[in-house]
Order: sequence, then C-alpha cells, then structure tokens
Amino acid sequence: ARSCSMARMAREHMPIQIGLPDEPAWEFDEPVPVAYIAFVEGEELPDPGAAFIAAGESFGVAPQDTEPVPVEDERVAWAFAFGLPSRASRVIVWCERAIEGASPDGRAQDARWVVCVQSLLDPDAPVDDAVRLVATAARAGGSRTRLAFDPTLGVAWSREELDELFLSDAAGSLVDERHLYRVELVARDRERGPYWITTVGLSRAARPELELLEVPVESVRAALELIDALASRFIADPLPHAGVPVEAGPGVRVAFVPAQEAIETLASDAPGGSADRAGLPAGPRAAICAAGMRGSFRKVWVPPLEELARMARAEAGLYLAPRVSLVRERVAQRTWDAFVRTHARHASRAEVVFEAKIALGESEGEREHVWIAVEQAHEGGGRGMLARPGEAARPRAFERAMVGDWRITGLGAEMPEVGPESARLLD
Repeated sequence: ARSCSMARMAREHMPIQIGLPDEPAWEFDEPVPVAYIAFVEGEELPDPGAAFIAAGESFGVAPQDTEPVPVEDERVAWAFAFGLPSRASRVIVWCERAIEGASPDGRAQDARWVVCVQSLLDPDAPVDDAVRLVATAARAGGSRTRLAFDPTLGVAWSREELDELFLSDAAGSLVDERHLYRVELVARDRERGPYWITTVGLSRAARPELELLEVPVESVRAALELIDALASRFIADPLPHAGVPVEAGPGVRVAFVPAQEAIETLASDAPGGSADRAGLPAGPRAAICAAGMRGSFRKVWVPPLEELARMARAEAGLYLAPRVSLVRERVAQRTWDAFVRTHARHASRAEVVFEAKIALGESEGEREHVWIAVEQAHEGGGRGMLARPGEAARPRAFERAMVGDWRITGLGAEMPEVGPESARLLD
C-alpha cells in the first residue's frame, strides 16, 4: 500500500516533458475493432463484387490481397478480407441475412440483408478512416442501402445522412472526432445527482475511456462540455502521463488519473463505484480530476469541481480539437436559416432564449469565440448583446460567416434545447 501511495504522490509532481513514451497506464492489451453495418432492402443478394468496388471507391485505391473468409454461420452469404497500401490493418466485409425486427428503432424493417465492415481504425487518421469504412458498407448495398449503424455507439445514419456525411464529393467534411464516441450519464437520482459521466467508444481509437465522478447537478452541462472537448482533442493528440496537469482551456487545469485510483475514496453507493463497473469492457479508463491531489492527512484525487463551477458561470472556456471547431462552424452556418425562422416565430416569448457563438478578431492565428444573446436574426447574420465577465453588455452585429455555433432553449418540454446538430427538430 505504501508503494502505491508513493507512486501517486510522484505523479502529482511529474514535469511535462516532450518526447516521453506513452503512459503505460493508457496502453491496451488488445486492439479494439470498429464495426459498421449497412441495412439493405430487397430479396436480391448483395454482390460481393460490388462490395469490392465499394471499398476501392471509398478508399481511393483498389483493395489488395483479397481472400475469402470461411464462416460456418449459415446466415452469412459471403465474406472476404482485403488489405490496402495505406492501412496497417486488414478489412473484413461480409453479408448475412437481416434479422427480422432487428434494425435500429425499426427504421429499416424492409431490410433483408446486412453488409458488415470490420477493422482496426488507422491510428494516424481515425476519423477519415471511419468515414471510409462507413462509406464502404453503405456503397456495398448500392441504392438499396436504407441506413448504416454503429452498434458500439447505437448511432444510425439514414440514407439522407449517409449521402451528406459519407458519400458526397465532400465526404467527411461534416464528420469530426465526436463521431467516434458518445457520452453517458449515470445517477441514482436523475434530478438531484450526483452524476457519473463517461465516454463510450474511445477504446476503438486506442484511447482510454474518459470519465468524471461526483458531478453535481448544477455542473452537468459544464461537465459534458469538458469531457466532450477532452475526448475529441485527445483522439488526435497523445494523452499526458497520469497525474500530469494539462490545460483543458485557458487557466483550466485538470489531470488524467487511472479510474481505479480515482475511485478509491468513492462512497460504495455512489454512481461510478465498483458495482457500476462490473459489466464494463476491459481496457484502460481515465478519470478527469483536479490538477494535483487534495487533502492534508491523506492526499487523494478529486473531481475538478472548481473548474466546472467556473465554466458554469461562463468564466472559463475550453480548447477544442481543430476539426471539431471547423465542423461545428460549418454545421452552424448551414443550419442558420432554421435558427432565423424559429427566431421569427418565437422571439416574443420571454422564456425562449436565442444564443449564437461568434468569432471575434484574430490574434496570433487564434480567434476569440464568445456567446451572444441574439435579438435580431436574418439570413446574413444578426445582432445581439455581447457580455464578457466583468464587463457591461453591449450591442454587437455579426455576419453569418462569424457564426460558429448556436442554441435555442426553452421552446418546450419536448425540446429543452436545440442546436445545429438537432436543427431538424425545428421543422
């Protein structure tokens, strides 16, 4: 016990160094594959030759070293594996009979076949690789593909979404790191908390699942933003060593700590305790903690509650992965017309709040992004009240090209909050 305690103390004071090997605490014993499933309508068996061509179209190069894969399951009609010069891992593609009633939310009940694609994500370009794998599954079924499904995340893409995100000439331009994971909330009391918040899916990108413990209900929104920002950011970047402070945003310092260390002092009935972890898949997990251990008698890792409170008061911001910022901006500007229409219909309602995140200026290649309370909205932009911490609110006009995000809250119980990615709800 003493040696474990000393190890944790040493981590607290470890300097950040460039060129260190990856932290052993975040290493995986076995790679975690990713799988995507396309639901195909019609009784005609999808052609394996079409699947071969689909892979070539999606990856931009013809598959190599193709070989059949023997499968004993009688539901499987065909299966083959292939390699690509740009990928270290081979890809397996197979087709089997769809199970009646098994499509996500019943959205493809007339599907008779499923085409499945499985591989390890390319560690150097996991997002682009995922786009190509989804596209391969969707193209293998041709025009008969109704939807594609990520079984790990429980996310399904309709035909319209497939065309927009994965199959167009601009395939991948609206896809970022957030498509590789989802975030779950667990609480004994959903109204009062506290919450255990954790990611699902990061292991497929060879990253530990991230989590936050003992999050009070008033900090849930800030906690979701924090874990989302860190998860997307560290898919591309290597995680810091355990316990080494890292900036999640300007002045927002946190540390990644092996989850088993972070829960040592957690109450037995608290969410995120040992009972909640019984069914979790094997693999490393990192708890997001305050930078530096706390306590006078016995030092322990604690949640970053002070940082979350500052974020909840809009006194602190977060660094975002570059691709996330770019995609959010693209989606926000593409859906701005929906914001404008809704503003025209509901701006007179005092309980409905319209906000937009806009970019101001640029210093040393970085732009400042701030939220503005929108009072006027039109096709080309709008006008609202800008308020920074410690400053009086002042009017500010903005153009559509400055919009990086937006949100509408208070429309009703069925739509407590709507943003660019849920803009379809406004129709």
